[in-house]
Amino acid sequence: MKKAVLLDVSAIMYRAFYAHMNFRTKGEPTGAIFGFTNTLLAVIDEFKPDYIGAAFDVKRNTLKRSEKFEGYKAERKPMPDDLRAQVPRIEEVLDGFGVEKYKVEGHEADDVLGTLAKKLSEEGVEVYIITGDKDLSQVLDENINIALLGKGDGKSRFKVLSTDEDVKEQLGVGPTDIPDLFGLIGDASDGIPGVRKVGVKKAVPMLEKYGNLEGIYENLDKLVELPGIGKGLVKNIEEDREMAFLSRDLATIDVDVPLDYHLDIMSHGIENDKLYALFKELEFRVLIKKLGLKEKAEEAKTAAPAENHSAQLNLFGMMGGGAQAPAAEETPETTIIIREKTHFDEMVKKAVSEGRAAIIMGEAGMAVSLKRSCYYVPLHHDYIGANNIPKELMVEFLAHEKVEFISYKFKDILKAGYGVKNISFDAMIAYYLLTAHTKEEVDQLIYNETGEELESYKDVFGKEEPGKVDIEKMGEFLIKRSRGVYDLAEELEERLKEEDLTSLYKEIEMPLMPILAQMEMTGIAIDPAYFESFGEELKVKLEELKKSIYEIAEEGFNLNSPKQLGEILFMKLNIDTTGVKKTKTGYSTNVDVLEYLRDRGEKIAEYILEYRKLAKLSSTYVEALPKLVDRENRLHTTFNQTGTTTGRLSSSNPNLQNIPVKTDEGIRIRQGFVAKPGYKLLALDYSQIELRVLAEISRDENLMGAYRDHLDLHALTAQRIFDLEEGEEVTREQRTMAKIVNFSIIYGKTAFGLAKELSITQKDAKEYIARYFAQYPKVKELEESIIADAEEKGYVKTLFGRKRRVDGITAKNNNIKKQAERMAVNTVIQGTAADILKKVMIEVAKVIEGKDDITLNLQVHDELIFEVKDEKAAEYAEIIKKVMEESISFEGVELEANVAIGSNWAEAK
Repeated sequence: MKKAVLLDVSAIMYRAFYAHMNFRTKGEPTGAIFGFTNTLLAVIDEFKPDYIGAAFDVKRNTLKRSEKFEGYKAERKPMPDDLRAQVPRIEEVLDGFGVEKYKVEGHEADDVLGTLAKKLSEEGVEVYIITGDKDLSQVLDENINIALLGKGDGKSRFKVLSTDEDVKEQLGVGPTDIPDLFGLIGDASDGIPGVRKVGVKKAVPMLEKYGNLEGIYENLDKLVELPGIGKGLVKNIEEDREMAFLSRDLATIDVDVPLDYHLDIMSHGIENDKLYALFKELEFRVLIKKLGLKEKAEEAKTAAPAENHSAQLNLFGMMGGGAQAPAAEETPETTIIIREKTHFDEMVKKAVSEGRAAIIMGEAGMAVSLKRSCYYVPLHHDYIGANNIPKELMVEFLAHEKVEFISYKFKDILKAGYGVKNISFDAMIAYYLLTAHTKEEVDQLIYNETGEELESYKDVFGKEEPGKVDIEKMGEFLIKRSRGVYDLAEELEERLKEEDLTSLYKEIEMPLMPILAQMEMTGIAIDPAYFESFGEELKVKLEELKKSIYEIAEEGFNLNSPKQLGEILFMKLNIDTTGVKKTKTGYSTNVDVLEYLRDRGEKIAEYILEYRKLAKLSSTYVEALPKLVDRENRLHTTFNQTGTTTGRLSSSNPNLQNIPVKTDEGIRIRQGFVAKPGYKLLALDYSQIELRVLAEISRDENLMGAYRDHLDLHALTAQRIFDLEEGEEVTREQRTMAKIVNFSIIYGKTAFGLAKELSITQKDAKEYIARYFAQYPKVKELEESIIADAEEKGYVKTLFGRKRRVDGITAKNNNIKKQAERMAVNTVIQGTAADILKKVMIEVAKVIEGKDDITLNLQVHDELIFEVKDEKAAEYAEIIKKVMEESISFEGVELEANVAIGSNWAEAK
């Protein structure tokens, strides 16, 4: 029996889009294209069709259903711009696969799919409709099946509905009853109203008893005999009769759409040259490799006669007898669960022989992949009958000098106590450098690069603790990841070379990784008693503020409720709402509004702002930090090496980067971070490193001169932007404002943003910016150069070669383009400063390696914090200051580091 698959294009591409929203190549959103293509390949692999058709939706206002009911799909959000931009490419993909496309004005894709399915069924073809819409089950017959996206069990990516029972399990009714069901319950996603307060639980018994809407309305007086159906509901059913029948009509698939149908045009085959050109442009290397497009296209060009440029091959032949896409490498010959030491020894012997192994660590064990074999080593399974291998054996294996190890997120493996001797490749860091995708897990890497969609831990094991999971099942789960990393490593290494990122990877990111692991393990001490005392102090202040707020409001209310606060401010207190933004639920009470009201002299707004600030400080730090310490009262934050697009480190669990710096409260929090007895905290931070980077890259003589002559840059800028006479003294306020202007240039702040921060007019802000660029003209030239470079190449680079794609740099929308321009400039400056700090951390680590009287504990922005023996603090301060100032050589400016020593972080600041 011949087979056909019919594709619900909208369902597939929307699912792909939301699964891969950040997937981009050359700055162009391509996640939906990539995901759609992989779904198409999965469809071909699983169903091995002889015929394929693809149905597209048309504009809502052209639909016949919209003529019948104005509210039909009226509340649907428009297609996201990033998805809309990918639709033409998806059509190109279908053309490249030789798939016939169907789009019929006035009719939805569901109607087209239903019509095609019935026509195919009449010709004795077995049909599978690939969709996410269960409603299509109403067209089911002996030849028609529904394959639901992402609903499959085991190896299948699809949940196939083939029988009435399958449909009933999903919807509660059989295929023929679906229109009547939706006539009663409606469909909010499509704007189909149905009958008020009738849901599936009420509708199904009525349909089971009376068959359809006609039967129900003929027996209105008997409905109350059914469980759960009262007189009120019957009244709704009676009053909504017209809407029920209209809703049924709207929910009924039209299987008689006029369209050009010929079975032979639904045959399909790959057009090599089309797909190769498209995938090459989109940088879908894995798809080119998976389909063998490059080789096939070249062979076709060599062998084909001059008039044949399409190089079309039947898809079955292209994909190896039955449309099955081969993996980039052959599947491994063996998969072994290590249960005895002899098995473990055999694995080690083979790994040594091959010289390379990929490892993925789970909470209960470790997967190891070699060229043609995969292993799972159970280490911490905790159930009766579980055979674990001693951790010491794995430690010994990973310390083997004759095996190069590959992994994803090596830092976690090092922190777990495995001293990996020969780290060859970290796929997470490599992929981050290639894409600037942050915080992605190994599953996402494998999908993005191979199209293989791995089930998550939750999908496979639910809430089961890793140690309780069956060893065989856990092995299968982790081995898929180690195999994926092994197969991808060589390609990622090659791409690092192609993108000129190898030196950044080898000289900065990889040497930094074990340093961060050690810092995380070392942690930093806090004083719980201090935080407890500070917490009590904050509670008193918060109660005082609450009392003051309630006195003004003349009543108590929930201070954390924007709705209640809005009612108090603008209804009870009748505060003037001029200039206050109104939302659907009332007037806004966000921080901008409260600051605006405070500046207008509203005391309650001042108190609420202070209350919110102290409450956040208390919950985020004062109460939270003591709960996170180990037995020695040390905090162990996580440094995210791939957490930002600019290359800066971030931290989490807890986030120590966001502790306020200059405020009294921020200083008080830092006082709680202490050195252990007999030690001091040594803090060194760069002086204006980003401005110095700006001076070096721009080569602006005035900017470089200020640093060369050790002048006060902020005062110098103040003299110019405030148009002061020579010798006229700069006030503290003017210097502070000039400092904000200096840093605003780096962060690309607009005149609007600067005006808001300085509380000045936009006209004055524009004038300040103009005077700034008049003082430092090369800075303006640098900005223009960076933007032009980004427009030409689609990315920007730091001085050390870090790349970042700049999405929106050529956008027609001015707001999007300006935002992209600011991002481009900021990335070059901030990214270079981040690279400098990373290089310096590596050099400092070399200096203190093996020393037992000093540890590097924290990195926060441009600051490094060490714990050092009392008597050695001054000596190390001098050594590290020298490293920070001299290990990076600039031509135009010198780097300068500030030093502070104290018993706590505040003293060392």
